[in-house]
Amino acid sequence: MINPYREVAKEVLELEKQNYLSNLSEFEGMSLRAIAKKTGHHFDTVKKYVDKEDWNEEYRPRKKRTSLLDPLKPIIDDWIMEDLKRKRKYRRAGTKIYNDLAKSEEYGKQLLVGKQTVINYVSARKKELCKKTYKTAMYGLHPLGFAQVDFGRVLVVTVSGQEEVWHELVLSFPNSNAGFAQVCRYETKECLCEALSRIFEFIGGVPIRILFDNMSSAVVHIEEHGRRKLTDMFMRFAMHHRFKAEFCNPDSPQEKGNVENKVGYIRRNFLLPPPAVKTHDDLEALNKRLLRDCMEDLKREHYAKKELMSDLFMLEQEALVPLPREVFRVFSLEKHKTDKYSFIRLDNNRYSTSPEYALCELWLEIGSSELRILNEQYELIATHKRKYAYDIEPTIDFDNYIGTLSQKPRAFLASPYFPTMPEVVQAHLLGCTYPELKRMLVTLVPIIRQGRIGDAAAVLELATIRNTDDFIMAYRALTEDPTPLPEVITPLTPPQTPYLPRLEAYTALLVTPPPQTPQTPQTLQTPQAPQAMELKGLAKAGGDDA
Repeated sequence: MINPYREVAKEVLELEKQNYLSNLSEFEGMSLRAIAKKTGHHFDTVKKYVDKEDWNEEYRPRKKRTSLLDPLKPIIDDWIMEDLKRKRKYRRAGTKIYNDLAKSEEYGKQLLVGKQTVINYVSARKKELCKKTYKTAMYGLHPLGFAQVDFGRVLVVTVSGQEEVWHELVLSFPNSNAGFAQVCRYETKECLCEALSRIFEFIGGVPIRILFDNMSSAVVHIEEHGRRKLTDMFMRFAMHHRFKAEFCNPDSPQEKGNVENKVGYIRRNFLLPPPAVKTHDDLEALNKRLLRDCMEDLKREHYAKKELMSDLFMLEQEALVPLPREVFRVFSLEKHKTDKYSFIRLDNNRYSTSPEYALCELWLEIGSSELRILNEQYELIATHKRKYAYDIEPTIDFDNYIGTLSQKPRAFLASPYFPTMPEVVQAHLLGCTYPELKRMLVTLVPIIRQGRIGDAAAVLELATIRNTDDFIMAYRALTEDPTPLPEVITPLTPPQTPYLPRLEAYTALLVTPPPQTPQTPQTLQTPQAPQAMELKGLAKAGGDDA
């Protein structure tokens, strides 16, 4: 028989309900059973979403519960506050706290209550401390670990040499007056999450609570009673990093005055005159330099507390939530349909896929600066730089289309890719007959895919090419290593004896003769000595051998 409770536990909740369950546990301090009773969901369903740690596309269940205690209130409260800085599964439960107190030589004698009393106090005290940690705020005072976020406008010199309006995202800490900024191209949800991720990594933690305005990159719309409909990516980002997102009232920028002032301060002191950003590497270098400048700026006195801002920010860092172990991948996954040209459309701009994907649905992985097109099996088809401004011309990756274009020679000559080829290659193709052009394009396809079109241009420039066969032979001669001919031996091949010259006779001739004494006429007429006759014989023998 099927257990009905197990069936209920399999229910999959919408992302907003998952966020609601997570907030009840993380920020309201409610137990799992209390959440299940309040929301009407099954206990296993509540536990599955409350214990989640990794809010990326693939999730892992996390399990841990924490509680607090009564008679030794200062000691117990210290332990509870220390545990609140950790994730739920690393917090001590009431029984563990009771056992630790009972085993302690220092506190064991002072423990005069039973286990259940300690557990009940831990549960009640935890709710009180959670409310103080996440909800307390007084006029003119800002708790540690609370931050504010806002976008501002900055001028940037682009590759065209003109000044354009870009955006800076600023995260400020009102308690210490510390602020950190990142420059973004636009105010999209991808830019928001990427910039915050880099700042979190730089400061070594995540603020407990962050105050936003009603920016479209985080808020879809405001519902009745002030509830916000949030974007899916922003909800995942907040749950992944375990911070509580709060929002100002509409048209109330004074509610986050610290970050409003910090936006102008950073622009005036660190982003003027307008920096030059001509490539993606320039933008990364600018953002790294901006974080260093913001940290260096903390070596000054706080305007009201008369203490170094760096010392105050160190206290802020102790209150930060630890960084998640899993890196949040900033992208949104959407399904789009291709047109008859196998182009896919995003933000009214067209991007190429591959010829075999015409008029079908594909996955589009959308990042802040890059688009990745995937098939139904999530295999990569093409990657493009994301365009925000409208462009009437599509972005085409010709590596995926070169094979199809080679089968249509006239379409190849009229394609946008043809003018990008070397001039000598263009001239040769234009001078070919139709059959020869078809053969030549088939030959060039693997060369183009290997990125060696420059070698093909060198062959056409250096050699006299009459047809495709001439090109193939010349290209191989230029690019391939010469292969040594194999040695052929048959039964009729005579034995090959290497020639070894005999050089002894020549060596003897090179020996320096002894000095000779003056000779008389009679001596000159004397027949030659036997030794000289022998040397002449050897020299003759050596000459015959040679």
